[in-house]
Amino acid sequence: MMTTDTSLLMTMSDIAGLAQVQRPVVSVWRSRSAGTDTPFPAPVSRQRGVDLFDADQVGSWLERTGRGNNREATADAAAYAVPDPSRGLDEFDEQTFRGVTALLALRAASDHALNTLTAAELVDLADEYDPDDDLLLREIEALGDTLPVLVAYVDSLVEAAFGPAPAFERMLTDRFKRNLAGEGDLTLSRAALDLMTETVAALRLTQPADSVLVDPTGSASDLLIAIHQGEVPVMTANVDSPTARLQRRRLMVHGIVRTELQVLPSGAFSVTGAAVHVAQYPSAARPTMTPEQILSDIEQSVLQMTDEQLAVVLAPASVLSDIGISRDAEQLRSTLLRSGRVRAIVRLPAGLLTGKPQQLQALWVLGGAHTAVALADRYAMVADLVATPLNEAAIDALVSDLAASLGSQRMVRAHAFRFARLVLTRSLLASRRSLVAGVSTVIPARDQPAAALAVSIDRLAALLHADLAVEAASEQATTSTVHELLSAGHLRYIPGNRIAAEDVIDDVIAGVTDADGIRLIGPAEVAATAQLGHRRIDRLRFAAKYLAGRVTEPGDVVFCTSPRPAAMVDAEGTSVVLFPARILRIEQADPNGLLDAVLAADIAALPPGHRRWRAWPVRQVALKQLVALGDALTSLRWEQKRARERLGQLDQLTDLLMAGVTAGTITLASDAPSKGTT
Repeated sequence: MMTTDTSLLMTMSDIAGLAQVQRPVVSVWRSRSAGTDTPFPAPVSRQRGVDLFDADQVGSWLERTGRGNNREATADAAAYAVPDPSRGLDEFDEQTFRGVTALLALRAASDHALNTLTAAELVDLADEYDPDDDLLLREIEALGDTLPVLVAYVDSLVEAAFGPAPAFERMLTDRFKRNLAGEGDLTLSRAALDLMTETVAALRLTQPADSVLVDPTGSASDLLIAIHQGEVPVMTANVDSPTARLQRRRLMVHGIVRTELQVLPSGAFSVTGAAVHVAQYPSAARPTMTPEQILSDIEQSVLQMTDEQLAVVLAPASVLSDIGISRDAEQLRSTLLRSGRVRAIVRLPAGLLTGKPQQLQALWVLGGAHTAVALADRYAMVADLVATPLNEAAIDALVSDLAASLGSQRMVRAHAFRFARLVLTRSLLASRRSLVAGVSTVIPARDQPAAALAVSIDRLAALLHADLAVEAASEQATTSTVHELLSAGHLRYIPGNRIAAEDVIDDVIAGVTDADGIRLIGPAEVAATAQLGHRRIDRLRFAAKYLAGRVTEPGDVVFCTSPRPAAMVDAEGTSVVLFPARILRIEQADPNGLLDAVLAADIAALPPGHRRWRAWPVRQVALKQLVALGDALTSLRWEQKRARERLGQLDQLTDLLMAGVTAGTITLASDAPSKGTT
C-alpha cells in the first residue's frame, strides 16, 4: 500500500491559473504583501530560472486572504501543480509525463484510487488492463522508484480536477508539465477544431449509421476527441510511437472505444465498410514531414478508399493548394487530382495553428470519383477563405458547400454556393497557378447576367450623359494574387520611405505647388483621413538626406494594410510614400490585364484584418478591353472631379446666400427660378 505524501509545486503562471487571474496580478500580490501580516509564500526552490512555490501554502494563502476568483483554491491546487523534484524526481520530463498519463488511464480503467496498491500490485493491474502493452504498461514500469510519488500526485490531481478525463486534459494543456518536442506547434485553434468537427458530422450524415472514424496517422487525438460523439466507433493506426500510445491512453480516459487499424511498414492499410478518414498533417507523430511525405500518406488513404468512404484532410496550404512545391510533390498532387477523389479544396485563413499562427492551412475533402461524369468533365469545388474569419456563420456556410460538393451533378448545380465555385479537374492540372487561383470571397462576384448588366450601364450612362456603349464580352477575364503577379513580373513592389518626423512639413496651406516641397503620401492619405498634399518634405532636404529615397511614378498604386486594407492611385506621380504605406507599380510593358484603378479598388474592397497582402486577389481585364476601360475610367474620374467641384461651389453659394439674406445685406428677387424640392 502506497501512503507516500508528496509536496506539489507551482510556478507563478500556475498560481494565476489557480486563482483565475492574469499573470501580472500574482506579481503585484507578491510585492505588495511583503510587508503585511499575510506575506505571499516564499519560493521553496528554483528550476531552470523559474521560482517554484508550495501548492498547499499558496492555496491556504489565497483562501486566507480572499485573493483571486477561486474560492476552492486549496482543493483545486493539485490540478495546477507538479510533484516536488526533490522527492525522487530529477525533473518533470517527458518520461514522467508519459508515466503520469499512463497512471491516469489506469485510474480511469480501474475506477478507484491507486495509492491503496503496492508497486507490484500496480504493475500487475497495468498488465491486466494492457496485456499486449499497447498503451500504458511500459510507461508505468519505467517509473521505477518514482512510482509512489507519482501515484500520490495522480490521486490528488484526479480529486482536484474532478475526474481522470479533466486531469488528463490539464496535463496536455499545461506548458510546464508537457515537454513533447515539436508537437505543440501542431495544436489546432478552437476555430479549426470546430470546422473539422462540423465537416465530419455533416459528411457522416450521408453515410450509414455504422460509419467509423479512421485516423491513419495514429496521432490525431485532438481531432478525435473533438469529433467523437456518442458511440461512434474509432479506428487508429497500430503504430508503436510515443505519440500513438499517448493517443490510445487519451481515448481510454475519455471512454472512447477504439479498434486497431493495421498499418503496414509501407504505409498501406485497409478499411472495409463506410468510414470517414480524418487526418492532420504533418502528424503529431512525424512533425517534420516533407510535402512529398504528406502527399504520399494521403495517397495511401486514397488507394484503399471505396466509394462508401470519405476523408477530411487538414494540412499546410503550401502542400495542398499553393504553388512552389517540388516537382516530385507536384506529380503526387496531380496524381491525387486525377484520381477524381479530391472533391473539395479550401484555402483557410491564418491562425488555425496556435504554435504557427501565420501558417496558412488548407482542407481537402475526398470521396468517390464522379463515375457518371466523363473524365474530361470531372470537377472539384474550390474556395479561398484566406480573408474570411472562421466564425460560426462562415463555418456553417462552408460546411454546407462541402457537403454539397459530394452530391451528384444535379445536386451540385442546384446548390447556391456561398464561398466556392466548381472548377474542371483538367483545368487544375493544366494550371501553373495555385489550385484556388481566381476564387475570391473578398471581392463580391458580379452575378448579374450580361444582358441585365448592359441595361443597367446604358440606363446610368444616359442619365449622366456619359458617352459609353457596352456589348456582350467575347474574352474571359481572370483573377490572380499579388504574389503571382509579382513572380511573373507584371507587378513591382516598392517599399515606403522612412522619413524622420522633423523633416515632415505638416498643415501646408492650400494652393502650394511642388516648389514648396514634395507631396507626402502615408497611411492617413491612403485611408483618406488626411487631405492629400497637406504634408510635404523640402525637395533639397529629401535629396540630400535620403539618398536612397524613392518617389512614385504616375499610375502607382499606394497601399497600406492597417488598420484595414486601403489603396489609392497616384495619378500625378513624384510623391514620397511614407512607410508603412507601400507601392505596387504595374509593369507598363507587360501589364497582363492590370489596371491601376481596378487594382486600387480590389484592395479597398478587402475586409479589415486581411494583412497578408501578397495573397490579395486582383482582377485582370481582358487584354482587348484594357485600353477601353482605362479611357472610360479616366473620363468618369474627370466627371467625378467636376461633380465634386460643383458640389463645393453649391455649398459655398448656399452659405453666402444664407449669410447675406439673414444679415439684411442682400435680397433675393421675387421672381427667382425654383428647381425641384428637398
